[in-house]
Formats: sequence, C-alpha cells, structure tokens
Amino acid sequence: MDEGQSTYGLPTAVLMTASSLLLVASCSLLRGDPVQEQWQERSALPSCGEFTLEVGERLEASSRAEVACLADAWAAGDGAELLVRYGTVEGDPITEYYRVVPGGGAEVFIDATQDKFGSQRWEFSRCDTPTSALDVSC
Repeated sequence: MDEGQSTYGLPTAVLMTASSLLLVASCSLLRGDPVQEQWQERSALPSCGEFTLEVGERLEASSRAEVACLADAWAAGDGAELLVRYGTVEGDPITEYYRVVPGGGAEVFIDATQDKFGSQRWEFSRCDTPTSALDVSC
C-alpha cells in the first residue's frame, strides 16, 4: 500500500464522521438553555419580592405592593426585580422575572420549562423605552 493511502475503509470513515457529529450535538445540549444562562448570569438588582397570581388575576391590574415597588423603581430610573408565578389553564407553573434596569429599560425572563402544552423553554423580552415598568415588548 502507498504511504499516502488511508488504511480506513469507507464504513469506518462514515462511522467516525457520525460519531464526531453526535459529540458536537451532545455538547451543545449539555450547555443548556441560553436564556436561562443569561438569567443566571444577570446583574442582580434590588428585589421587589414575589407573589403568585390567582386564577383570573391580571398583573397589569394588580394593586399589590410588589408591583408598585417595581413601578416606583422604574419611575425613579432605578433598577429592581419582581418574581411572579402563575398557573396555566392546565395547571402547569410559569415563573416570570420582571426587571427594570437603571436608566429606564424593562425586561422579563420567563421560565416556561414546566408548561407541557407551551414552549417548554426559557423566553426573554426587553423594551429599551417602556411606557411602564411592565412594558417589556415595545
């Protein structure tokens, strides 16, 4: 056999290529959800607390002190975070993390990983010029 020829046959080459692709795919799955990682690596802000919305209760119409805290931080140009939980129609839990950032932006991180009939992933939305503390999709 010539020095330049490979001793591997076509089936071995295909197997090695498939193994390499599987390894790359596995590594990307192990990294996790990029939005969840963004949440975990965020700069912490003062907490306005947390609560669970009752069935039929709307966050935008809530008169809770925690929502007022977030609105006050937004109006002052300060930063703050608020954790809100609620259940889907089927009863699956959703957690939303509202944030107003110093200087006026608003954002929300949504953990819908337990929503069997939803996206089953983390989601993110941001508004750089919100009209309220809860305006996260302008």
